[in-house]
Amino acid sequence: MFELRSSLAAMAAAATLTGCASAGHEPPPAPPMSFTMPEAWQSGARAGQLDADLLGFHSDPELQALIAEALAHNADLQIAGARLEQAHAAMKAAGGALLPQVGLVGQSGAATLPGSNLSTTGLAAVASWEIDLWGRLRAERDASQARFYAAELDARYAREALAAGVVRAWLGVAEAAQQLALARDMLALSERQLQLTQTGRAVGRDSAQDVARSEAAAQAYRQQIEVDQQVLAQRQRALAILLGRYPSPEAAPGLLPELTALPAAGIPSEVLTRRPDVVAAERRFQAAFADVEAAKRARLPSLQLIGGVAYVADSVVTLESAIANPVWALSGKLLAPIFTGGRIDAQIEAKTGAQQEAMAQYAKASLTALGEVEEALASERALANRADIAAKQVDLLGQAVGYAQVEATVGKGDQRRVVSQQLSLAAAQAELLHLKAERLANRVALHQALGGRFSASP
Repeated sequence: MFELRSSLAAMAAAATLTGCASAGHEPPPAPPMSFTMPEAWQSGARAGQLDADLLGFHSDPELQALIAEALAHNADLQIAGARLEQAHAAMKAAGGALLPQVGLVGQSGAATLPGSNLSTTGLAAVASWEIDLWGRLRAERDASQARFYAAELDARYAREALAAGVVRAWLGVAEAAQQLALARDMLALSERQLQLTQTGRAVGRDSAQDVARSEAAAQAYRQQIEVDQQVLAQRQRALAILLGRYPSPEAAPGLLPELTALPAAGIPSEVLTRRPDVVAAERRFQAAFADVEAAKRARLPSLQLIGGVAYVADSVVTLESAIANPVWALSGKLLAPIFTGGRIDAQIEAKTGAQQEAMAQYAKASLTALGEVEEALASERALANRADIAAKQVDLLGQAVGYAQVEATVGKGDQRRVVSQQLSLAAAQAELLHLKAERLANRVALHQALGGRFSASP
């Protein structure tokens, strides 16, 4: 009984030492900033707090349904989910090293010593526990946890990136469908112009050269229709792949949505705490820091307690009276590294290099995120200016069509001039449509760069 009490006291003392080591264990720090953070966006943005759900244009239920379908069936997202499961399993394994390990051992009828006929039959439960005196195991656990959180953030970023890709693809399909419709209108106008030129040739007003030129223009619009049909089919297939469907052309969505007022962008420092990819890079730095701490503490002694309880069912007759069931034992093992051939120092150097790499990766991710926001804000301003100019051009060309129709009605002009003005107007409308699609796609890029959400899923 005295031995049992002494053993329990030793285990209590070891647990106390473990608690003392835990008290001095500090979590990994945040990575240092390698640049000066501005207080406001240099490219200009509307003041106010970012609304993470506000896209900058109206999103219809059809688009939300496509996003939900992609999140459920996309192959890349399934890959990210599998990686998250792997990281979660590694985190659980690292945490398990801090707990006692218990095993069951059985033996029947085997000699205990070579050349001996002594045999023992019994069952034993053996427990071992490495006391984390210096925090090495906790540092390894912290590193594994940080990597799991990074993988979780990677999966979240993959979800938002996929949703943003679906929105961009949906907008691309809508634009291609509208561009195709405009191209068909322009072909109809061109064929009308060709008919008028052929009529003029019949009455001697136009030459064969005029007819050939008009016919060549009609062929050019036919070619444009073929190009637009190809672009539409390509974008439809790309959208189908994102949705996890077989890549085949499908029905196009409706008209492009209307732009709303540019949402507020918040302040630059908030992006680094809101973007999942940036926070994931921060977690990887913290994991690398914990790896260095674990490598350094591998120089210190390790203490392992081993204990067990056994029941001996059959033993040597001469010893049977001396053995009382159950049989228990408790021992400790202290291991202090003295000479390892430089392996521990090399591990520390390698982990330190990985920590420096993780710090540089965090700085790169931060600058990339901030640069994406600045680029999207600058593009928003430039595209808005171009769209204003294009809209004025469309308005003026519309007035020119009206004047040409009036002149044709009063006999001061002909229908060919009206058709020519209509073709110019249609070309300007196609350019304005393209600018609108660019602005919508840039709103998606800005929302993604700011760390906004594209779906209601967590």
